[in-house]
Amino acid sequence: MTAAKHLVLAATAIALVVGVVSPSAQSAISFPDPAARVLTHREQNELVTPWVSKRFDTLLPGLMTREGIDMWIIPTREYNEDPVFASMSPLTYFASRRRTILVFYNPGGGRPVERYSIGRFDYDRIYTPIPTSNDGQHEGLRKLVEEKQPKVIGINESDAWNHADGITANEKRRLLEALGPAYAARVKSAEMLAVGWLEVKLPEELEAYRHAMKVAHMVIREAFSNKVITPGKTTSQDVVWWMRQRVAELGLGSWFQPSINIARRGEKGTIQGVIQPGDMLHTDFGIVYMGFSTDTQHNAYVLRPGETDAPQGLKDGLKAANRLQDLTMQYARLERTGNEALADALAHAKKEGLVPSIYCHAIGYHGHGAGPPIGMTDYQSGVPVRGDYVFRPDTWHSIELNATHRVPEWDNQPVRFALEEDAALMPGGKWDWIDGRQTEFYLIRP
Repeated sequence: MTAAKHLVLAATAIALVVGVVSPSAQSAISFPDPAARVLTHREQNELVTPWVSKRFDTLLPGLMTREGIDMWIIPTREYNEDPVFASMSPLTYFASRRRTILVFYNPGGGRPVERYSIGRFDYDRIYTPIPTSNDGQHEGLRKLVEEKQPKVIGINESDAWNHADGITANEKRRLLEALGPAYAARVKSAEMLAVGWLEVKLPEELEAYRHAMKVAHMVIREAFSNKVITPGKTTSQDVVWWMRQRVAELGLGSWFQPSINIARRGEKGTIQGVIQPGDMLHTDFGIVYMGFSTDTQHNAYVLRPGETDAPQGLKDGLKAANRLQDLTMQYARLERTGNEALADALAHAKKEGLVPSIYCHAIGYHGHGAGPPIGMTDYQSGVPVRGDYVFRPDTWHSIELNATHRVPEWDNQPVRFALEEDAALMPGGKWDWIDGRQTEFYLIRP
């Protein structure tokens, strides 16, 4: 990246921190070419911290009103954090400090949501602190509740939504004791508030996510090249560990171990071992960058001597998986449920002669994020409860699926073509790939 671009990024990030960035200035943010560098941790935090505050100011009031909750209480303890905690704190905090009780109060009337941190920490001035001793947080909470007199109190407790089930049995017991009988009677689950908070994203977060996805795609492109793979010598596990090390060297995080699988003529399913000419390779890979998780599945082909492209049967299989992506997104529309999208996409795919399996999920602050799933590997008839949730705008989803296709060049062997790409569901209902999708194999020379 040029020095001029670096100055634009740094100046804009500093302006974001002090809260004086105009819409035109925010649009001037220039993310570096991943081949040159990624953002430093300091640069990342100078972007993330203002996003958190802006989300509190612009998204949270409507979400709390929608769910009928005027006070949201989130007790979180060091190393036993609520799943929403990371999305509500700056990157300078790796965990909750001691016990912190986060409280959000919506006064209504179009006024901003008040946000409090009961304990010893204000989390880089994101919250108004209510200072207490290490063990005095519940006393501070009781005083705040009595002052605000909320009608409905939400806590993160849920059977179906893991992201919204952060309160432990002990913290709930102590919370109810602190509230007393009158206010304890006003407590209800805030599960859909937590889901809504996690799933909806800001436009500036989307642009940052595109940069994160470019980094993830770059690592896959490097891994599926002769820079890393020498056919006849390199093993699938060699590539796995190269990918993980590459992410660590970039200063980024991971949320699952990468995988490399080999599909080979004459072999049933996929195998591990030394990569050979004629193999089809598949990876499942994700990073964590700027607090966002990515999730990608791509495929490569190892050329045989004299070949310049993958066999047509393999290319047709990849094309079949692309078609399944199209159908999945065609039926996953705003205000439709994940289960409706699953049923319609599978029926359409089978009518076209495809052999499909669909298992999409929301993504963002978590790899398997909060939002409507479109099937799971073992739920191809619909996902209970969560699959009946509807798609909403400004949300991100991992379009994950596979199509099984018979390859004539491999003696008509059935081969599983698995793809996964992250996409945004935009206002108005249009789907937008975060950084394109795979339509051609990566090619590795013999």
